[in-house]
Amino acid sequence: MLNATRAAALAAVALAASAGPAPPPGPLEPLRFLTGCWRGPSGKDQVVEEHYTSPSANLMLGMARYTRNGVATSYEFYTISARDSALVFTPRLEGQAPVPFPLAKLDREAVVWENPEHDFPRRIAYRRVPGDSLVARIEGPGPDGGTASEEWRMARARCED
Repeated sequence: MLNATRAAALAAVALAASAGPAPPPGPLEPLRFLTGCWRGPSGKDQVVEEHYTSPSANLMLGMARYTRNGVATSYEFYTISARDSALVFTPRLEGQAPVPFPLAKLDREAVVWENPEHDFPRRIAYRRVPGDSLVARIEGPGPDGGTASEEWRMARARCED
């Protein structure tokens, strides 16, 4: 008769073997650099926290929360999805309809999504910078005919329970 420890070990090996080889990386794998929790300043006395799940074969989820003195002032939810061989970032801002932004550029440490039909922003970008930091940037047409932009610099943060 097997002891409980040996039986558990054999069961784990059998389960791992039945699962087969790991699936190949999906199209969202290059976005893994976004995974985790990020935190940084957002204007006067305000903080932004962003959280992204690790990529599955077709979806990443994200959220942002803006706080001032520990009180939430606004929030956003995001999906990054693989649709028909395209990667699409769709922000869902508090009180607004979702707007899709198709992928425009992607490399090992930066991603840009664009929607030229949207009022503002028309471009959403993230890039990794040295020191395990992340820079988020939005830009689009400004009131004077030029380009307006906002940028947030965030450091990796401990994900809260």
